[in-house]
Amino acid sequence: MSAARSEEPQIRVILPAGLPELTPAVARALLAVLIEVTEVPMLDMPAEGMNRES
Repeated sequence: MSAARSEEPQIRVILPAGLPELTPAVARALLAVLIEVTEVPMLDMPAEGMNRES
């Protein structure tokens, strides 16, 4: 390790052993964030074989 490298601040990340449980409110908030950051084109017409009148 070089002298310059040893002077850099160290960052320590401690992760939980398992995934935390999500409450419905937190799950909805995370889903809303994913929808906002995802660029998915909206369809103007129904899928093939579907009746528009129903």
